[in-house]
Amino acid sequence: MLLACRLLQLVFLATVAFNAQLVSSEIPHVNSCNFCTECLVTDTAPAEDATTSVTSKHLLGTRPMSDKQQSSSESARHQASLQRSAASFRASEDSSDSISSSDGKRKENRSDRNSRQLSQDDRPSAPPRPPQGPVKARKLTPALDALDDPSLPAYLRVSSYHASARDLAPKFSLPNCTQCYGCSTHLMSMAESTRFADRNFTNEKGATSGWLFRAHTNKTASGIAVVKAYCIPVAKVKGGKIAQCSPATILRTMKLFLAIQRISKDCGFEDMVPRVWIDKIDGVVPSNSYYQAPGYHIRWYGLWMEYVNGISLENFLHRGLPVRFPPEYVINFFENRINKTQAVRAAMFDLLTSQCDRHAQNVFVDEGGSLHLIDNEAAMQHSWKTCGFDSILVPTSQKQEIIRLSNQFVNKLVTVEQAPRQHADPQLTLDYRCWVDTPNEEIGNAYPPKLKQCLARMAGMTLPELQEAYGMQDAHSANVLHRRASDMHNHGFEWTFKYGWPQNLDTKRYRLQPKCCSLRYAQGIYRCNHTWEPLMDLPIGDPITGKAWTKARPDTGTYKGALSFRYQGSV
Repeated sequence: MLLACRLLQLVFLATVAFNAQLVSSEIPHVNSCNFCTECLVTDTAPAEDATTSVTSKHLLGTRPMSDKQQSSSESARHQASLQRSAASFRASEDSSDSISSSDGKRKENRSDRNSRQLSQDDRPSAPPRPPQGPVKARKLTPALDALDDPSLPAYLRVSSYHASARDLAPKFSLPNCTQCYGCSTHLMSMAESTRFADRNFTNEKGATSGWLFRAHTNKTASGIAVVKAYCIPVAKVKGGKIAQCSPATILRTMKLFLAIQRISKDCGFEDMVPRVWIDKIDGVVPSNSYYQAPGYHIRWYGLWMEYVNGISLENFLHRGLPVRFPPEYVINFFENRINKTQAVRAAMFDLLTSQCDRHAQNVFVDEGGSLHLIDNEAAMQHSWKTCGFDSILVPTSQKQEIIRLSNQFVNKLVTVEQAPRQHADPQLTLDYRCWVDTPNEEIGNAYPPKLKQCLARMAGMTLPELQEAYGMQDAHSANVLHRRASDMHNHGFEWTFKYGWPQNLDTKRYRLQPKCCSLRYAQGIYRCNHTWEPLMDLPIGDPITGKAWTKARPDTGTYKGALSFRYQGSV
């Protein structure tokens, strides 16, 4: 009897061992991995050679990886970074959500509790894990509970825009994988460079706290989208800090993007403003990424954007390999190739939506001269509450004044005597006054038909109606849009940027300057090719903070910005 039992036991163990060998030969699911160097976009495990073992190919311990993976020391570095990230993430979650409980403690995550019950020998071989201890699973404050209503679509829930506790631990206790399956998004690095005409241009990294990737999609003509992920609890670059994460703020920003998308469609700006949509990201940071965490699994919602061909104006004017474009090419491009109709309409879009970050990196141009306006979230006082508008395309704004008089002079780092004179940045030729087809070089109410109808419709709405029509969560931003559309409809374009609301601070309200519409190149600089004498004076006060001048050096301002324009009538 004992012998029979022993034989049955041996058969059972042999069966278990055989089944384990079959399982170990399969490519693991991404949810079974901590880092995964390559995640296949498929729901089913691909067929795999039965002789290949998990630990030798797919699961990584402390041994060096194969050639197509990072070294184990790099993996350990990433792992150590995530250890620090976990603590920072938990701390930011505590502070941003202001969670308290009667005993001042959080309930620990059940899966983490189970993982701590395993002995050290039972745990998978992996690089060092985060410090052990209860995992503070994310809870929502009452103010956010309504936004996380399960009846709402997933993209309207706060919890859809951040890493959850399961992305920090116990996922850290899982092995690293060189290959896995189960992703729905194949994330690719942003291109390091772009070929434009006969030169290569290094693409700017940008200052966003989000992480940018490319991904395949069936929603764009090119089949490629730019994907922006937020709240990744890892420093983007070595030695960098982990970006602050507020999922509620990100949700408001997503709604703003969607509102701008609807405004662009209704008002006729779709040819210049890239299409955006919200969708789930389920992929891993690519191994050749600029970021320091290759293989990190992102599995929450983010912003998807139409991929824009071309390069930024900043790149066009100041970079290019083997050399920059010669002045003759630049002058010809700005005067003869850039779409002037789009330049005029782009100024209308920036004023209507109160854009406050329209500098040369946020205007893309393709080889045919078409303009594309990117990074449009600094709009309608969503983030910059004291900014009325700030765009290289709209007169009287600081950014246009900088390309006219230089950054050093506008920011009062040099005196009038020290300021560069007669230097005409080619961007000045984008001034709409150069290209409007009216005798007085003003737009007035001569808007394109679709925009004119759009402005009339917005002006006729109540504030709640406008919020509902464009899905705007923030009542203040909706009020900004309503007021701006009403001013543009009732008073015209020029009246609006001079007297309309919201206005820029007095220290950032500049006088209307003469336009420069054509260029020549002489003595090493671009110059205006016609009579052009810009006023070399500035508003009183600090041009950076918008407050009173407090520097030890004298204020070079000579007039109060609010008095830049004299209007007889009711404002």
